[in-house]
Amino acid sequence: MDNLPVHMRITSLAPTNDDVDARRATITELSETWGKITDITELLTKADAIANSLGGNGEPYEHLGMEVQEVLQKSASAYLYAERPLDVGVCAGMAAMSIMEGEPGSGGWQIADVYSNALWSALAFQPALGEDKREKLRREVLDRSRERSRASADRARDRSLVPDMGDLAITVTAETLKTTNTFKKATSATIDALRRNAVLDREELDFLWWIQLNRSRLVQKPFGGMAEPARLVASGIEAATHLRRLPANLHFDLVLRSVDDDAELDLKTLIEGIGDDKALLAMSFNSTRAAVYPSVFPLLHVLATGDVAVLGAQVKRKASVWAGRALLEAGLMRMCDNGALRL
Repeated sequence: MDNLPVHMRITSLAPTNDDVDARRATITELSETWGKITDITELLTKADAIANSLGGNGEPYEHLGMEVQEVLQKSASAYLYAERPLDVGVCAGMAAMSIMEGEPGSGGWQIADVYSNALWSALAFQPALGEDKREKLRREVLDRSRERSRASADRARDRSLVPDMGDLAITVTAETLKTTNTFKKATSATIDALRRNAVLDREELDFLWWIQLNRSRLVQKPFGGMAEPARLVASGIEAATHLRRLPANLHFDLVLRSVDDDAELDLKTLIEGIGDDKALLAMSFNSTRAAVYPSVFPLLHVLATGDVAVLGAQVKRKASVWAGRALLEAGLMRMCDNGALRL
């Protein structure tokens, strides 16, 4: 929260110490509360609301505004979010930053990972704001969420150091001749590390075999015969089906390996270029969830519903950017549905 006094200038030209302290206490409480949410639907709903409060006109969803107001009134009893809605974005954005401060774990699917990937997806799709102070905050949250997501995905694929087996003890009770041993305790750490490394190797091999195949199983045609934008989007969505964790930098690089023209397209033009294949692509992910969260899954939302009226849809992006987004959204969607497969 080091930048809180700077971001307070979004809502006031000269915030007082009491103003900053009240927001700081609010941010601490919000981050603690939000960091304990475990239900995936609640997490996506919260991330969606945070992203909305940081972008657009800054008018937050009512449920987020009321939540921030209730907490902030503990330190500033006269505060009403309807009169100062931008305070909601400052508190929500800084609370999200606080949640993402921790070091990533080796599991690759912590509460902070859901927030970081969902916020990365939502904020990266929003148009940049014309207000410099608000854009600085929005960009700070976006950059942090992207960095946290990439670090977590890489950390989740670190091979484990395989420890030596422990000492095995066998005990025989003289009276009953009953035998007990410590075999499981002596070998469990070694076996768990070997199993984790083997499954990481399996994910890597499966992904590379799919790369070599160079054919889409989702749309049942060679990637080489598809127009570049459609090929890259299909490749990004299909790549996620071969992953056991959120996508890492290497996976983005491999999806983008065939970029050539890298034309710029808005979302409507992109979907028109995909044509009939969009129905086949939509069958590979949870269309219901994509329909509910258009800000977190804008590309998958349009593939599932055909509705291109999402914030940011008119911004032209390179085909490579659309491909990266396809992998990001599909990877997050898969993890939301299945959780982290055991490694």
